[in-house]
Amino acid sequence: MKHTVGTLAVALAIGMALGIVGSQIVKAQQAPPTQRKGQTVRTIASLGVGPQISEAQGHYLRARLFTYEPGGNGLLHNHKDLPVILYILRGTLTACSPDGKCMEIREGQAEAEGKDVIHWVENRGTTPLTYLAVDIGKEP
Repeated sequence: MKHTVGTLAVALAIGMALGIVGSQIVKAQQAPPTQRKGQTVRTIASLGVGPQISEAQGHYLRARLFTYEPGGNGLLHNHKDLPVILYILRGTLTACSPDGKCMEIREGQAEAEGKDVIHWVENRGTTPLTYLAVDIGKEP
């Protein structure tokens, strides 16, 4: 009887470990959205940086307001040439990377995203998500 209980305990532990690993593999294979949904973007201000800093010709400092309806999402993108600081005005932003990791940024929190960031954003909440993004890019 001891041998059977021990065998069952080992089998249960292995099964649980495989379940955890399997769920992580499925999570890591989460596909990014292929279409934007429920997203609006409004440029609040834009300033050509070139006249201010000669090394930054052709770049703009922009302040934009993003809104995502509940269930809305953006597309997979990177910040290689588009560093940004965002500030959550309302709701919770969920940012997910292709490896399946997601992080939440809540109302009143800020986040800086640089060249190594690759992700898409979602509003998994029940209220609209609104955030201010200040970036330096090649478009006004």
